[in-house]
Amino acid sequence: MELTKRSKMYILGFIIFSLVVAVITLGIFVGIYSKNNMEKDRDINGFYQSAYYGLVGNFVDIENDLAKARVMTDGKLLKENLMNIDVNCNLASQNLQVFYANNDGMHNLMSYINQLGDYCVFLIKQLEQGKSLTTSQMENINKLWGVSKEYGKLLNSLQDVAKDGTTFAQLLSANNQQFEDILSGINNGSIEYPSLIYDGPFSDGVIQREAKGVTGEEISADQGKSLVEKYLVGYDIENIEYASDSVNRIPSYLYAVKLKGGRQCSVQIAKQGGLLLLIDLFHEVTEPTLTTEQCKKVAEQYCESIGFKNMKAVWINNNQSNVYINMCYEQDGIVNYPDMVKIKISLDTGEVIGFEGLNYAFNHVTREYTTPTVSEEQAVLNVSAILDNLEVRLVTIPWHTVSEKFCYEIVGELDGEKYFVYVDAYTGDELKVLRMIDSNQGELLM
Repeated sequence: MELTKRSKMYILGFIIFSLVVAVITLGIFVGIYSKNNMEKDRDINGFYQSAYYGLVGNFVDIENDLAKARVMTDGKLLKENLMNIDVNCNLASQNLQVFYANNDGMHNLMSYINQLGDYCVFLIKQLEQGKSLTTSQMENINKLWGVSKEYGKLLNSLQDVAKDGTTFAQLLSANNQQFEDILSGINNGSIEYPSLIYDGPFSDGVIQREAKGVTGEEISADQGKSLVEKYLVGYDIENIEYASDSVNRIPSYLYAVKLKGGRQCSVQIAKQGGLLLLIDLFHEVTEPTLTTEQCKKVAEQYCESIGFKNMKAVWINNNQSNVYINMCYEQDGIVNYPDMVKIKISLDTGEVIGFEGLNYAFNHVTREYTTPTVSEEQAVLNVSAILDNLEVRLVTIPWHTVSEKFCYEIVGELDGEKYFVYVDAYTGDELKVLRMIDSNQGELLM
C-alpha cells in the first residue's frame, strides 16, 4: 500500500525525534561517566599531591635540623635534634612509598632516607652512652646536610613541572620524562654522601634481601581490591581505587580508599600472595575512652582476622590519643622479634588506623629450634646480680641486620627502671642490654 505524504512526514518526524532522544540519552550517560572519571582522577591526584607536599615538608625539616646539628655542642640538645631527623626520615619514607618507584632514582632516594634515619639512631645511642660525636661524625653530618639540601631542591622543583597542567598523579605514577629528568640528579652520582657504618635495619643488605614472609601466587590489581575489603572490613568503604605499582623493596600495589564521611585511607599489599604491608588512615581522636587492654585485644583479633596467626603483643605505648602496639609471631612459646608488625589503634573508636608489616614480610618463617645448651638457670647467673624481680623467656632477636640469635630474654628491675638482657642460649654470652625509656607510657608484656 502506498504511503500518503502525511504518513511519510509522520514517520520521518518520529525517526528524527528518536535520534534526538538517543543523542540526549547518550550525552547524559557520557556526562555521568566523565564526571565519575573526573572525580576518580581528582581523588587520586589529591592522594599523590598530599604525599608529595608531605615529602617536601619532611626534607625541609631534615635539612633545617641537620644545619643546626653542625653547630650544636650540647649533647642533650643534639640528641633531641637527631631524634627529630629520624622521625622525619620515617615520615618521608612513608610518603615516598606512595610514588611510582620503578626507577633507580626513587630506590636511591629511599635508600638515602632510610640510611640517614638509622645513622641518626646510631649517633643517638652513642650520645646516650655519654660519648661525644667524633670529628669524622661531625663531618658526616655536614656532608649529609649538603646532600639533603640538594635532594630537597630536586623534589621542590616538581612544583614547577606541575604548573604546566601536569597533575601529580601523571607526574609521579608513571614514567613521566620530566620526572625522570629531575631524578637524573639522583641517578648520575653527582650527589655523593658519606658511607655510614652502623648496624641498622635498613642497610642495603636488608633492603635487597629476599622477603621470606611473602609467599603464594602473584595476584592482579583487581584481585587486590577484594583483599583490601578484607583488611578494612567494617570500615564503611565507599570506593577503592588502584593508585600505583611499587617495586621498591617488595613489589606491591597501592590503593587509595575513600571511607564514609570523606575519610581517606591508603593500603599497600604485596603482589605475591597479597600480604598486607601498610595501612595509613588519618583519624582525629576527639574523646579517648578505651583502655590499653581493650586496644591490645583489638590488635590481637585484627591480626587473627587478616591471617597473621599466633601474634603476641610485646610492646604497648599509649600517648592518650592513640595506642601503638608491636605484635610478634610466637612459635612453640618462643617470641620471634624479627617477625614483627606494628599497629596503631584509635582510643575513641577502637579502629585500626595504622599497620606496618615490612619486618614480618622480610623475616617470617617457621623456625626449627634446637635445644639450648645453656639452661635458664645458667643464663640468669650470667646477668648482673643487682637486678631484681627477674622474668625469663626464650626469644629470637635480629642480629647484625640479616641474621638472628636464639637467646634468653631476662627482664629485671633496678632503681624503679626495667632492663632487658639477652643471653645467647647456646654460648651463654651476653648479647645485648636494653633499658626501658619513659616506662610510664609503655609496657612490655611478658
